Amino acid sequence: MAMAIWSVWTNADDSQISLTPGEGPPRFGNGTSDPGATTRLWLIEAATYEEAATIHHLRLGWGTYKPMGEAAPCLRCGALFWPEGSGVCQCDDAAA
Repeated sequence: MAMAIWSVWTNADDSQISLTPGEGPPRFGNGTSDPGATTRLWLIEAATYEEAATIHHLRLGWGTYKPMGEAAPCLRCGALFWPEGSGVCQCDDAAA
């Protein structure tokens, strides 16, 4: 199972917290960095977005993270993944 790095960022007044892939700050659709994301709170190593979001929610005391849609078995490895969420399985197959 391939692991990815996710980072959690906050803005100067702690009013917004972002979970983003990689170690750098969140980026807009055009690739530019979000200038409001000023402080990296922590890094998370996780196989999928859903796993990273679960850890993120627990660390912030937000309760249980609920992925979008229903879990389904991956056609390649049989592990559960969320096709309506990230659509990525821990075996790195974007199972259809």
